[in-house]
Amino acid sequence: MNPAQYHILKETSQTIGELLKQQYKQVGYKRVHLVVAAPKQENIEGKLPAVSVYLYNVTLDEEGISNNRTGQFIDEEIDADGQLREVARDMPLWLRLDYLISCWAQTPEEEQLLLGATIRAILEHPTLSGSELKGESFAPDDYIPLLLSQKLDETVLSRFWSSLNQPLKPAIQCWTTIPLFPTTGRPIQRVREREVRFFDLNKLNRLRQ
Repeated sequence: MNPAQYHILKETSQTIGELLKQQYKQVGYKRVHLVVAAPKQENIEGKLPAVSVYLYNVTLDEEGISNNRTGQFIDEEIDADGQLREVARDMPLWLRLDYLISCWAQTPEEEQLLLGATIRAILEHPTLSGSELKGESFAPDDYIPLLLSQKLDETVLSRFWSSLNQPLKPAIQCWTTIPLFPTTGRPIQRVREREVRFFDLNKLNRLRQ
């Protein structure tokens, strides 16, 4: 098990950001800055145009893939002697990541163009896999969904932007789910031999008689 697999939250944000940057290049933007910090002026200033991919919520994924915290799976690892051994690990914890994506430019019109390109990128990439997944946290056959969310309550949005000392700004909400694997493993030994005994039921019946 990759001990740095906990980087998956950071690398998921990077994956979404790189997808959007590629989309912007396709519509004519040579460079759009990626900002993963809170979408406020001091983090955006001097980086226009920019896209903010802000992870605002992390919860257990209770609606999609079931979080089976009692099951186990068999994995392999290298021990201190350099030998390959089998270990039992707990099943991964599936997390839902909620993002707020906002675009920043010199004019509202340009921001709306970037928002349109952002929505199209999400619609055209309902799942991300293979080379689209950035970093070392993902296995070669991994994939993650990317879906648009329902709108937040206007009062919630207003409070969010007010907390950043920013005026209410149009933004896109999307979410994905990722597995976070535990690194602790319990050594196991497979059964090599098993003694099988047979008992004569006819003899047992005679003894009972």
